[in-house]
Amino acid sequence: MTTQKERDYYTELTKEIIKEAAGKNKFAYDYLWKLMCVSRTVDDIYDMDQEVTRNQLLEAVEFLFFEMPYNPFFMKHRETLSSQHVSMHNAWMAANIWGDGDEVDKIYAHVWRDTHHEVVPLVALLTQGPEKMSEVSFKIRQMFKKKLGE
Repeated sequence: MTTQKERDYYTELTKEIIKEAAGKNKFAYDYLWKLMCVSRTVDDIYDMDQEVTRNQLLEAVEFLFFEMPYNPFFMKHRETLSSQHVSMHNAWMAANIWGDGDEVDKIYAHVWRDTHHEVVPLVALLTQGPEKMSEVSFKIRQMFKKKLGE
């Protein structure tokens, strides 16, 4: 469970890295920002470690049902991004299960829980090319690296 201070810090880091990944593409930024917000909301619901308000839940539903499907960036890259969503969800669910396992399981879970970050360098690739993808990939791993058990 993260403290409010940690959540605020991670929010600022998230805004910084998605701004870099999206470049000048406002629709890419909107897609990533809302996706990260929904990911946090869903994780909070799953973990039951933070209060989730009705408004947060409704915002998540609106994004998934109305905003994302009609976001021009998402529409252009739907096949690529949708496959990433499947991988993100699959790895996150595995992390939740394996987090209760033995020491080795917990190491895998520690890594898998942040698989949702992989969409950020992918957006950098789609908006700015392979070099920017590599830069963003390195930065996001540094920004969100945590010690085992955190």
